[in-house]
Amino acid sequence: MKKQLCLETAALKGCRLQKEKEGYTVCGERGKMSLTFAPFDEETARAFQQADALVLDLTSRVSACEAIFVRFAEADGRTLEMNTMLFPGQKVRAVFRLKWLDGSLLFPPLNPGTLKTCVSGQGLEKDRIVSLTVGFLPGRQDQRRFDLADVFLTDEAIEFPKAAETTVGALGQWKQKEWPGKMPSEEAMKDFLQGEWAKELPPLPGRNRFGGCTERRFEATGFFRVQKENGRWYLADPDGCAFYSTGVFGVTPGEAGWIRGVEDKMDDLPDPRGPFAPAYELAEENELYRRKFSGMFPKDTLLYAPATANLIRAFGGEWYDRWRGLTARRLRAWGINTLSMFSDPEFIRRSKMPYVIMLKGYPATRRMLYRDFPDVYAEEYEEGCRRFAAQLTAYRDDPLLIGYFVTNEPEWLMHDNVNLAERLLAADGCRASKQAFADHLKKRYGTVEALNVAWETDLSSFDDLLSPLRRDSWPEAAQKDFEVFHSVLVERYGRVISDALRSEDPHHLNLGMRYSHASEKTLCGPLNYFDVFSFNCYGSEPATAAAQMAKGANLPMVVGEWHIGAKESGLDSWGLYHTGTQSQRAEALRYYLEQSTQEPHLTGVHYFEYSDQPYLGRFDGECYQIGLIDVCNRPYPLAAEAFRRFAERMYPLLDGQEQPEARPVPLQNLWQTVN
Repeated sequence: MKKQLCLETAALKGCRLQKEKEGYTVCGERGKMSLTFAPFDEETARAFQQADALVLDLTSRVSACEAIFVRFAEADGRTLEMNTMLFPGQKVRAVFRLKWLDGSLLFPPLNPGTLKTCVSGQGLEKDRIVSLTVGFLPGRQDQRRFDLADVFLTDEAIEFPKAAETTVGALGQWKQKEWPGKMPSEEAMKDFLQGEWAKELPPLPGRNRFGGCTERRFEATGFFRVQKENGRWYLADPDGCAFYSTGVFGVTPGEAGWIRGVEDKMDDLPDPRGPFAPAYELAEENELYRRKFSGMFPKDTLLYAPATANLIRAFGGEWYDRWRGLTARRLRAWGINTLSMFSDPEFIRRSKMPYVIMLKGYPATRRMLYRDFPDVYAEEYEEGCRRFAAQLTAYRDDPLLIGYFVTNEPEWLMHDNVNLAERLLAADGCRASKQAFADHLKKRYGTVEALNVAWETDLSSFDDLLSPLRRDSWPEAAQKDFEVFHSVLVERYGRVISDALRSEDPHHLNLGMRYSHASEKTLCGPLNYFDVFSFNCYGSEPATAAAQMAKGANLPMVVGEWHIGAKESGLDSWGLYHTGTQSQRAEALRYYLEQSTQEPHLTGVHYFEYSDQPYLGRFDGECYQIGLIDVCNRPYPLAAEAFRRFAERMYPLLDGQEQPEARPVPLQNLWQTVN
């Protein structure tokens, strides 16, 4: 079955539709553009129920990555949105699987030709959907054009178009663009890297073996710990020196990228069985991939790191030792003192730098409550927490380990309006948590009759709560009960696992859940079990968000992730926040770093990430120009200098002996300009 949607009947917003020889052109300005098909006619409604996917054949005529979205709506106004990123100038088949409508999958697996895909919304029921909207998120150019050849529903197997030309050169660079610093040839890259290897890069003075400040001392315990003095939180290193954690995520020889189905876009992909074998890895052996996509692709699916291949080209069989030595010198010279998550384990061991880890395999239960939130009252959750904690045994006596993130960006929290107690009521399964909720309500109301009056229900007993119970809306009393038990669930979620971790390793800091953003939702639950509250913070500075969080959490804090890219260099997507030039980027980096010292709860900020992402996307399709080095292992010198200039003044800034100097730089993202 293939049912085409008639574009000429769609309601347009923010755009114009022009008929072409093949399909249509959608034109508009920088803002959101959309075409809405509503309400479904009888034939479309029938096809929608039969279909497995909505498919769009299109080409972006914009010179940078742009995001296309599809929004589905029920009659009561509830919506769910799927969006994906498009390469510029390439014919793309964008596929939106209708099984994603349940909202259980935040980041669906990649399709050839598109980049990172995201699903936002609480989940819809397919048979209640009455309309859909196809559109383009606000973009990065004043005038935008998209060639839309076809939009259709289908239940058939989907084939993807072959690339008309290659877009990635042998060194992993974008072929169709020139920019300052682009490596002109393999020989030029070899000369550059061998010259870098021979350079002297002196580390910062006045620092001890951990990178701590020798001029401010606390009690030494042999491990990293937190210390509050004169209203400010500090980290103290094992020797007792004050330590501000300036970290970088993903210090590896090269980030592995997605190549399955896009091999025809690349020049000279090397043989994975020869000398370039270290540039490849099985996707299932990549921890980040496993967290999102394990089992969704064949077991022999490979990822490829062009940056690693470039090191092999430059240094031959000595490539790893040369990379390790050069990278350690660079990081120390730039004032970076912490290896953040997913850095190369051998590099961590041999560099002797402080580091943090992300624990692997957060405990799951047979039936999950919502996305990655488990049935936290189930015995299998408690057993899983004990097994999970056992991985700390190998680290418990290591003084270089600052601490551990318990998990990374919990996906159940990436929709602010989700209430776990309401989701629990509607769930099929999760019996242990359902029983705990029923017992909680029985204690509160005493009788089911009292509950029925408050909730406007007709339950025959509290046991009825163990079966799925869904309503489009709930009375105020029920909503208040949901809020209370939501916090109870989140508290147990964090407490059980934190107790198990502390029992296994009493020495190192529990750095929390590394939330994707700071919000009131992150303040409920397990804060008392964390040593440090961690959250990601994108924008021009983190002090404002940290101060807001401090109103509900008097804990030391660390920013687990932030970045700023620049439009002029190398890729066609520049991160969540970016500037126009590398010079502006350097000033923006320094402003962010300096401002971080002005909030007394912040004890560190970890930059995401060490190297640019692959042009065709990493395992999940991110392809940002955000690194401190590019795909040819060439540093962005102004960015590196920004980190060093900050590090030279970092501790006087913390103690108020000096004041910030960098000026704010307007940043851009997909939606707006921020100051």
